[in-house]
Amino acid sequence: MDIKITEELDNTLKDNGFKKEEIQELIDNAESSGVKLKARDGDVSIAKGVSDNLTMYAVYSPSELLDVYAHKMSILGLTGGELNDVDYDDASDWTCAKCGEIALERNVDMTYMGVTRPGPGLVCPKCDEFYVSDGVAKTLKTAESILEEKRA
Repeated sequence: MDIKITEELDNTLKDNGFKKEEIQELIDNAESSGVKLKARDGDVSIAKGVSDNLTMYAVYSPSELLDVYAHKMSILGLTGGELNDVDYDDASDWTCAKCGEIALERNVDMTYMGVTRPGPGLVCPKCDEFYVSDGVAKTLKTAESILEEKRA
């Protein structure tokens, strides 16, 4: 699946050290495995790729890359460890493409540099896949910078 990257987003990729090939591979893996979130009301998807020290996300339509973001924090799992009574008031605007379940907005435990805190995540209740939104990733970036400054 070849997708179009606007000049503005291409500049964002360069500014953040992302390579087009990495993003294309991320999307290709999501498309082939089905491990991604799909918007409940459209054809936008979120692909996720996890490496040793970075989790990257690509938001895309069938023809165009719409956004890319990342965070260094590792998502450990649900805060409290279990997904008890599913309350569909927690339903997000996203569906797990692999199993078809509606992703839930739940707190997840995130850790970085030995500090663990809960934060908002998107969780597939069936697959136990965890995602964060672009807005949460921006907050995480700030938190990561504060932790890095304290350790410097």
